[in-house]
Amino acid sequence: MTTYRYEIHPRPAELDRGWRLRPLEDDLEVGADRDANPRRGLAWFNALSETERAHWLAMARNARPVDARGTYLSQKVLLAAQEESRIWMTART
Repeated sequence: MTTYRYEIHPRPAELDRGWRLRPLEDDLEVGADRDANPRRGLAWFNALSETERAHWLAMARNARPVDARGTYLSQKVLLAAQEESRIWMTART
């Protein structure tokens, strides 16, 4: 079973401080190194319907399954960050 978790680390002052989110899938950072586990990416791609494959290849703007998965993972992280932002803002209004 795949495990998901994240780490949040402070960014250095020279990078304007702030925080760095590290989304992890099976303890591997996702989104940063899309070629880290090409077998997992290919398995993900092969499990998609033809329509889903076409969608993620179009989103990646090329025909490489590894890039389609990277785009999917990036989108997933973006949506999670947007949800966290929404929750944060809701708690303050």
